[in-house]
Amino acid sequence: MSRRSLRLQEAGYYTEDGTPTVSYKEKLNRVFNSRRRHHDSYNENIVKDNHCRGHVPHTMSHPPTTNGTQRTGVRRTRVPLMSMFTSKRICFVLTFLRVLGLIFTCIKLREVHQELLSLRQQMDMLVPLADTMPNFALESQGARVIQHLSSQTYWPGEDPGLVCRWMFKWWCSLKAQRRVIQGHSALRPGQCWCFAGEQGHLFVSLSHPVSVSHVTLGHILKSQSPDGNIKSAPREFSIYGARTKDEAGTYLGTVVYDLDGAMFQTFSLSNPDNSVFRYVKLQTENNWGNIDYTCLYSFRVHGKLPP
Repeated sequence: MSRRSLRLQEAGYYTEDGTPTVSYKEKLNRVFNSRRRHHDSYNENIVKDNHCRGHVPHTMSHPPTTNGTQRTGVRRTRVPLMSMFTSKRICFVLTFLRVLGLIFTCIKLREVHQELLSLRQQMDMLVPLADTMPNFALESQGARVIQHLSSQTYWPGEDPGLVCRWMFKWWCSLKAQRRVIQGHSALRPGQCWCFAGEQGHLFVSLSHPVSVSHVTLGHILKSQSPDGNIKSAPREFSIYGARTKDEAGTYLGTVVYDLDGAMFQTFSLSNPDNSVFRYVKLQTENNWGNIDYTCLYSFRVHGKLPP
C-alpha cells in the first residue's frame, strides 16, 4: 500500500479504496483549454472591432514582425520576396527589358539586311538581271544597227604616244558597231565600238516592236583594264524610242552608269503610256574623263510585246 498524506486524506483527496480523486493530466488539459478559449475570444473581439472601424482585414489582425514574418495565430509565414517590389518598379524593369529586346532585334535586322545586300551583289555578278529578261536589241534575233543614223567610228591617229595602240584595230572597222548588240555575256578589253569625243549615239532597229521598260549597258571592269581605269566608259546616257526612222523620238529617261558597279547594269525607264517602239536611240551625254573617245561594249533593250 502506498504512503498517503494525512493532510490530503483529511481533506478528502482519497476515495474509500485509496485512489486519488484528482488527475494531474485532466487538470493540465483544463488549464490549456481555458487558455485557448480565452485566446480565441480575444481574437474574435479584435476582428469585430476592426470591422466596425473599417481597418485592416482579419488576415492582417496581427502586425508583421521586423524580420519579414507575419503572425497568424501561433504560426509564422514568411512574406514572398516579390511582394517587396512595387508595381512601378516591376513596370520599369519590364519596359527596360522590352527596349533592350527591340534594340537587339534592330541590330540583328541590320546585319541580316547587309548580308542580303552582299548576297544580291554576288548574285548580280554571277547572274545579271539582264539575263533574266528578253533582249529585243539582239542581232541574232533580227535587231540591226542603223549605221548612217549612228555616230561615226573613232579612227585613232598615228600619234606614237597612244597607249595600247593594238587595241584600236577593232575600233577602226565598221563592223565594230555590231558588237554592241551581239549579246556577249563575257566582255573583253578592245572588243567594243568606239566613237570620237564624249557625246555620241547609237540607233538600233529592234527585233520586235516593244513597249520599252528597261535597258542594260555593259562595260569591262577596272580590274580588266590594262591601266586600271575605264575613263572611256559612258557616264550619263539618255534613251529615246521611235516608231519610224525619221521621227525625233520619245524621251524615255536619263540614267548614270556606275563606274564601280557591276559589269552589266540594268536601268528602269519611265514609259507611262506603254508606247510601242520599233527603234531605240542610245544617246551618250558624257563619259568618265576620256576626252578622245567613248567605248560601248554591250547594249540591251528589255520590255513587253504588245498584246
